[in-house]
Amino acid sequence: MTKTGRKLWEVASNCRASLPVELAIILPLVFALVFGVIDVSRVLLARSLLDHLAVSLADDIKFNGGAAGVITSAGAEARLAAIAPNLVGGLVDVSRLNVTVSNYETLADFTSGSISAEGSLTAYRLDYIVTLITPFVNYLYSASEMTESVVLMVRNGR
Repeated sequence: MTKTGRKLWEVASNCRASLPVELAIILPLVFALVFGVIDVSRVLLARSLLDHLAVSLADDIKFNGGAAGVITSAGAEARLAAIAPNLVGGLVDVSRLNVTVSNYETLADFTSGSISAEGSLTAYRLDYIVTLITPFVNYLYSASEMTESVVLMVRNGR
């Protein structure tokens, strides 16, 4: 082997700096994966809590004040702010919850979007904004927040 070949072989076989280079390449991917798993679990938890809150809100309105008249979105939001801390504790920020109440005559009106003043069906829509903590999420989604929504349709007791 020539002197140049031997020198080239010594440089190529020197592995002292390979671990820091590999760590520098792999570590951001591992952190992004860990934060991604945390974000997915936070979104799934928010979805589950929204389901629970929607059913609890509908029950509260039905059993504690449904006969008082037609419930508005502002009234439903006030009731939700009152019952949510006892149901979910600090897991959901109530100030980030939006409630929309709509009345429909039939299920076909719901699918077509024909809202009526007083219908036999009431739809409760809860929207909650989940802030994502994953680095580089702007490259995957258009924003660093996701809106989770739940729609619950109940029949009014007449």
